[in-house]
Amino acid sequence: MFLGDLIINHDSRRIPLSSKQRENIEKIYPYYGAQGIIDYVDDYLFDGEYLLVAEDGENLRSRKKPIASIVKGKFWVNNHAHIVTAKEYANLRFLCLWLNSNDISKYVTGSAQPKLNQSNMNAIPLPDFPKKVQDKIAESLSGYEDKINANLSCISTLENIAAGIYKKLFACPNYENVHSSIECGGSGGWVESNVFDQIVEVKEKNQMENDYPVLSVVKEGEFKASEDVFTKQVYSKSTKNYKIVRRGQVAYNPARANIGSIAMLKDWEAGLVSPVYVVFKMKKAIMPIFFDYYMKQPMFLEMIKHHAIGTTRQNFPLEAFQMFPMAVPPMGLQSKFKEWVEPMERKIAKLKEENAVLEEIRDTLLPQLMNGKLMVKAGDE
Repeated sequence: MFLGDLIINHDSRRIPLSSKQRENIEKIYPYYGAQGIIDYVDDYLFDGEYLLVAEDGENLRSRKKPIASIVKGKFWVNNHAHIVTAKEYANLRFLCLWLNSNDISKYVTGSAQPKLNQSNMNAIPLPDFPKKVQDKIAESLSGYEDKINANLSCISTLENIAAGIYKKLFACPNYENVHSSIECGGSGGWVESNVFDQIVEVKEKNQMENDYPVLSVVKEGEFKASEDVFTKQVYSKSTKNYKIVRRGQVAYNPARANIGSIAMLKDWEAGLVSPVYVVFKMKKAIMPIFFDYYMKQPMFLEMIKHHAIGTTRQNFPLEAFQMFPMAVPPMGLQSKFKEWVEPMERKIAKLKEENAVLEEIRDTLLPQLMNGKLMVKAGDE
């Protein structure tokens, strides 16, 4: 039995929207790409329950995230995810679980840009389980899946609210209106500046060889433990020359900043990054939480791409931040933003921790259900 025998494909209904097209529209319905929600838009293409399967991207080979997910409700999908429903003799959740737990690497083509085209996806073989067995396996794990998805939905909502607060307070062209509606405390006005004048480079080396985790900044704009990013240890046994990055500081690889590998450390008190990284902290006029959301704006990455230098291998020097304009808000306004957004960020962190535990339990049970070590009864009970 092959996946193509069990699904109905809806790829022809997908419509990609550029970031420019999505820039100034109302954010109502989720906009999905290869690895989940990437934005929100003001209309929808689909309404119901569907299975999304990544069509391209590095994750098809690394499998650091699920390649398939169940999506419900009203939403939009771009052309980086296959969208399917199940035929009457297949269970959509079972198909999702099977794809996420099995090796499909031989059906993925391309090296620089891995791709799972529609014909290869259809050719993936599946075990010939009766529909009742599929239902029971899916039912056994549905509680974990539902809770994980509910947490992801909550995370997305909180992130959207926080981004909206940032936009309301700091991306508003009429600063006087903001000042008149927000109690800022005894603070001065806005100051026209640039990023370079508001940061200080940090060159603290790990001379004492502290047992801090070795970290990398991935293109999704977040820190990951190097052991989770690479299949083998890529850093030296001695970390004396590695740079220390501390909570609230920013680090980036100059050769990868143009693809999004720049982030603020939030999940560790301190970590180590490669000596090639640039590390910096904010001056007193800038709160880290304000700068973190400044970095999340689409224009920030576009500016990095624009000011990176080099042809075959681009490089982004710290001095290029002189070209990044920044209207520095009064400290009182930044404090209000911190007061409102920090509780959301704490909640997001807790939900992510909970999901990590739920995913570990699910991923332990799933192979045992699939290979029969944990038996499921297909009869009516």
